Amino acid sequence: MRKYIYIIILIFSSCTNIDKKKNIQNVSLDENTAKELVSLSIKCVDQKYPYKIGYRFIEEEWIRPHYEVTPSFYGCWDWHSAVHGHWAMVKIIKDFPEISEREIILEKLGKNLSKENLSKEYEFFQNDFAKGFERTYGWAWLMKLYSELLTWENEKGREWASNMKPLVDLLSERTMLFLDRLSTPLRPGTHANTAFSFSLMVEYAIIAEDYKLLNKIKNYSIKNFMLDTNCPVSYEPSGTDFLSPCLAEASLMSSILNESEFNNWFKKFIPSLDKKHFANIINPPIVLDPEDPGIGHLIGLMFHRSWTLKDIASKVKSNSEKKLLLDIAKNHSEKGYNIMFESGYGGEHWLATFAIYNFSK
Repeated sequence: MRKYIYIIILIFSSCTNIDKKKNIQNVSLDENTAKELVSLSIKCVDQKYPYKIGYRFIEEEWIRPHYEVTPSFYGCWDWHSAVHGHWAMVKIIKDFPEISEREIILEKLGKNLSKENLSKEYEFFQNDFAKGFERTYGWAWLMKLYSELLTWENEKGREWASNMKPLVDLLSERTMLFLDRLSTPLRPGTHANTAFSFSLMVEYAIIAEDYKLLNKIKNYSIKNFMLDTNCPVSYEPSGTDFLSPCLAEASLMSSILNESEFNNWFKKFIPSLDKKHFANIINPPIVLDPEDPGIGHLIGLMFHRSWTLKDIASKVKSNSEKKLLLDIAKNHSEKGYNIMFESGYGGEHWLATFAIYNFSK
């Protein structure tokens, strides 16, 4: 008898767990969704461990806690995730100024974006061994955070932007120097992807009026992406991608070309959107182990595909293609959102940013 009762309990427990899984459609960034997402960034921006150090030790002096070396951006698993975790908090408090998490967000921003801490970040980047640290993914997110602060009508926001400006200026200059030496773009589906970083940097450069960087990116992109044709969407995704190389490039080009130029380019870049040729983009990636930090990247890929498809749809002339792209984007948004909370800290430390950015488009 006890055996049967135990089996019934197991079945009931299993059903309860299934019911707890999300299956939400028509997700939007309302206040409830914003609270759920930003709570992940609030949790991680000052969580010291686990942490992945991304710089080289050149001598014994540097073998010390990472939170002493980079005291502004030391949480969220790695430097770049800490940076865009701060962006997520700023974005949410700007869009939902009365959100219940307001005070804790302001407290964490005030501590981590202080002049003292950001000065230490700047000093760290002055070292020769740090010249390539977080190039260019982390740099792009820092610029995005800075531009978000610039457009916030808040006295503290302006102060934090001022504290950050020396480091932003340094990394803007380093980006231009890097492009002078980069003979061809980087095209993986992970952090090094050039087109992805450029897209964020373009948004920053327009707001911050950094026209030197903006023109550098435009000239480099036209020189290196304009002749690209037949992007191999059938090869996507690789098993740990969180970016779509083809869509990252198309999204970037949609931001720097006019409508006519973009449509002419896009027809050659991705000649067909039918199921036979575009199936690997139409269908969301299969995530067999959400808690594996590498495999869980595919959840972020859903959000990246979604927002880049929306960017592309805003420029394509064909109404049928526009609808198709937006339908695919919606499906990816929902799939990503419904699985992201199963990813554990390996996903939660960064997925909130990608979800917020996507839902803000």
